[in-house]
Amino acid sequence: MSIEQHSRARQIELGQSLEGRHKIFLDMRFWIIARDTALGVRTEPAARKLLHHLRRGVTSCSLVCPISASMFLELLKQPYSPGRRIGTAQLIDELSLGVSIIPSRMVMGTEIHSFLLHAKGGAELYPMQELIWTKVAYVLGDTYPSLPELSPTEELAIQKSFFDHLWDCSLSDMVRTLGDNMPPSDSYAELSRLANDKNAEHRDELRSFAQTYDTELRGVVEVAGNVAADVIHQFAEKEAGRELSATPEERASSVNMCRNLLYDAFKKSKTKDTLRCLHISASIHAAMRWDKDRKFKPNDYYDFEHATAALGYCDAFLTEGSLRQLVTRPQVNLEAVNGCHVFSDVEKAADYIRQLSSIS
Repeated sequence: MSIEQHSRARQIELGQSLEGRHKIFLDMRFWIIARDTALGVRTEPAARKLLHHLRRGVTSCSLVCPISASMFLELLKQPYSPGRRIGTAQLIDELSLGVSIIPSRMVMGTEIHSFLLHAKGGAELYPMQELIWTKVAYVLGDTYPSLPELSPTEELAIQKSFFDHLWDCSLSDMVRTLGDNMPPSDSYAELSRLANDKNAEHRDELRSFAQTYDTELRGVVEVAGNVAADVIHQFAEKEAGRELSATPEERASSVNMCRNLLYDAFKKSKTKDTLRCLHISASIHAAMRWDKDRKFKPNDYYDFEHATAALGYCDAFLTEGSLRQLVTRPQVNLEAVNGCHVFSDVEKAADYIRQLSSIS
């Protein structure tokens, strides 16, 4: 078993262990509310009810509150103190059970793999809910040492041992290890400025939400084409039983073919369920552009990543009011993708969590 196969086996084992637990995704606003309540800073009844029902649900094995790469990166923006980053990490450890969704690009790749496998007549061995969960140490992707000076057997043994050690590492341990270092560089301020300038330049070209969605879909498919081409190359290597190389011309042709294939697939409504990441991302950006008075803000990009993970694979998404309004408006209706309920009101969220945590 290779290190990649070992990693996948641990993910599948984790996914299976989470079966029956409702997945509740909290954005940073709600993690802060819950953290401050746990620390006694907030005492209002609604916040106390919410934390109580989240804790009860996790303890009774009916809930889990996973995080994501975007949540981890947003956490690092908080000051390094017991009442901020450290306290948030400790509560996340308690309610997430150390569970994270795999990075968004990997989720998209897994969806595309499943889509293409079915297109060629194959069948996925495992459901998506058993393939997209990992532990917080791998929130940004798998990592293990490369030791070419050792024999393959020795290298694999060390890689597995290292992987398993990090698998059990808590978010609090990671935060303490990183310490009070500078947060990661954030390019979203420039990205939001460029997006707003481009939207202002082309705003008069938008005639309908459907047209705006189509434009955004073409944009996400542009990126996804490269991922799909990688998947098709993997299929070809597996069938050939050896490594294959493609010329630049062959690669470009494959990417272009994949882009056309993915775009055409969205002419069937069921594709929105299979390729959820692409649909949700295109929908959110289309909704932003169609609301011509709304401007992108740097933190929106974290929120959009949260929304894509939550709406695609969780049962409830607790977020701020503006994002809830964006994803639930009738033209968008992203709650319908996966039946995920979106809340911004703390009292309503607490009542819903109470219902879920009472289900055994």
